[in-house]
Amino acid sequence: MRILLGLIVVAACGVDYVDPTETAPSTGSAMGPDATPLISGDWSLQPNSENYVCVRQTVTVDSYIKTIVPIAPLGTHHFVLMLGDPSGPDGTTNCNSSLTEPAIFASGVGVEPLTMPDGVAIHLKAGQQLMLNLHLFNASDDPLSGTSGIAVMPSEPVDDAHSAGVVLAGKGLGLQVVTGNSTQEATCTTPAGMTMFALAPHMHLLGTHLTATYNGVSLYDSDYAFDQQQFRQITPTVTMASGKYHVTCSYTNYTGATVKFGESTEDEMCFAITFAYPAPTQKTCTI
Repeated sequence: MRILLGLIVVAACGVDYVDPTETAPSTGSAMGPDATPLISGDWSLQPNSENYVCVRQTVTVDSYIKTIVPIAPLGTHHFVLMLGDPSGPDGTTNCNSSLTEPAIFASGVGVEPLTMPDGVAIHLKAGQQLMLNLHLFNASDDPLSGTSGIAVMPSEPVDDAHSAGVVLAGKGLGLQVVTGNSTQEATCTTPAGMTMFALAPHMHLLGTHLTATYNGVSLYDSDYAFDQQQFRQITPTVTMASGKYHVTCSYTNYTGATVKFGESTEDEMCFAITFAYPAPTQKTCTI
């Protein structure tokens, strides 16, 4: 399964769309005094181009993360931070958007720092490898460069039952966004025992609203803005019991043609990025 955010620079049907080169970077791009860099990648883009960059970094000592601070200068379209067994030498390479390991963080445009609940943390184990997948996009007529990544604030150690991670719930292949106003729905079965505590919407520019429910309990119900893909705390938290996770995405398609799921900036997606503990072993929950 591939995780993507698309971007096209247009204005039609009275709807305003966002050029990332004109959007202020996330406040996470300015680290606070208590945040330290975890992993990052330098990049450069030619005018009107996009690229994927992967950064691999082996974990040398066990550590625990309380707060994740995105470093997202202009041109950072989205990124996914994965954690697993080493898959290649440490360093920065051009790559694609494949999700190869369980994600411990995923970020769209405008995401702010995310703090774990008390007693919950992300656990990095010595010998594992971080893999940062950056999707970069330059819609301007000038070259663009920067450094994108993750900074963190530490946590006290937690046990495995309170080690957090990410699962993507939504619709993948088969998504069809017809012209005009429409919705796409996805229902998947989740494993029992995980407690969901935060959620962010994940669509492209045609998206207008996302709702997410678990066994009929509302987790998220809000209008969608491409440049404000914020995590929201799920209050109270919801513990899964091998139930049904249902996601509905609404769209306004002004293009005159059906838009399908895919990694192009002219394609669409429908995901709820969901933080839970213990860390999910499955990468996605999709129909």
